Parts: sequence; C-alpha cells; structure tokens
Amino acid sequence: MNIVIILASGLGRRMKRDKNKVFLTINRKPIIWYAVEAFERSKKIDSIIITSKQGDLKSMQELVKKYKWKKVRGIIKGGRERQDSAYAGLKFAFQKKSLKKDDVLIFHNGANPFVTSAEINAVIEAAKNYGAAAVAHPTKDTIKEVNEKMEVKQTLDRSKLWNMQTPQAIIASLALRAFEWAEKEKFIGTDDISLVEKIGKKTVVVLASENNFKITNPLDLALAKIIIKKQKDV
Repeated sequence: MNIVIILASGLGRRMKRDKNKVFLTINRKPIIWYAVEAFERSKKIDSIIITSKQGDLKSMQELVKKYKWKKVRGIIKGGRERQDSAYAGLKFAFQKKSLKKDDVLIFHNGANPFVTSAEINAVIEAAKNYGAAAVAHPTKDTIKEVNEKMEVKQTLDRSKLWNMQTPQAIIASLALRAFEWAEKEKFIGTDDISLVEKIGKKTVVVLASENNFKITNPLDLALAKIIIKKQKDV
C-alpha cells in the first residue's frame, strides 16, 4: 500500500497574503487542487491524508467534498513545523491500521502543484529499492559556503549538489523510526529524508520534472500561472 501525506499547514508569510497559500487560485482552482488531483489520479496511490491548520480544516473538508476526492481518508490538524505535520500524518496512518511496516509513505507539499505521475511512480519504486527517496533538481547555480561575517569559506562542487523537492517517499517502518528519533533528539530537518539520513540509512534522489517546484512567493505564483496557461494552449 502507498499512502501520501499532503502537507498544507503552512502560513505562507512570504506570499504576503492573509490566507493559506494553498487556497490561492490558478486558473480558478486552488493550488492544492493540482497536488491532490495528481495523487487522486495515480494508480500507485491507495489513500491520501491531508494536514491543515486548525482554522482551515473546514475549508479543506469542503474542497474534498466539492472535487469528490475518493482517496482522501483523513484531514487532520498539522503542527507548528512542517516536520510536526508530517509526523502527525504518519501517526494517523498507523493508528488507522491502514499502513503496514513494509508499505510506502509519500510526503508531498501542498504548494508543489506540478508533480507528475512519472515522478510519483519513480520515487515510490526508488523507496522500495533503497528505503527512502526524493525528487530533486541538479543545482544550476554556483554555491558558496560563507561564515557569519559573510566571508566565503569555499566554493562547493556544483556537480554533487541537488535542490530537493517533493514527493519524498520512505518505507513506513523506516519513516516511523526516523521520526521517532527526531522527536527524541529534538532534531528539526528541512525535508523528510534528512531524518532518515540522520539515523544512518541510505537515501537516493530521483530527477524531478522541470516544472516541479514549491510556490513560496508572488513570483512563484506568477510563474505557475504562466505554466498552466501554456499547458492549456498546447
């Protein structure tokens, strides 16, 4: 069984709006519609769990009803940090007894609207083979490490650097172990597979599609609207 946890609990401060960015619209549909719809249509996905802020739970429930998403098995309150929301979704899946230890948990940002079926399939397959996997883009820019005085310490080897995106997939038993370790050690990672790395397990990357990015600011939203328009014109 493959269960996706869609994380939609963020505040979206960088978007400079007074509501959760996943409810902002692109072509008359909320951003989160594109993410949920991709997993709803995927033959690889058995069920969907959505995390949301307390104040957004009702709105999220209304979206599920409006768009008739049959795979959504739960809409739950997320936590303060992204990691807290991911852990809440993981625990919900286990508590509902809908998840076995060798099943795959997929974590996806609700603000990543352009995930493809090929990415979903590839990241699940990679997780089954290696334990944990995530989609990513090879870094195109030169990256320099600096100190607190903004002095350059070194130029990092760009050929070894990747920009992480979602979905990220982890075997359920490994995900549980990693999140329990992070809670015990009070470690906050910036993505999901970093927790697996911290307990000494191998993780791999899968090449992300060109349009897979997280909408975090008004420029990203404008780009997303252009992408949708081009897709409609094709």
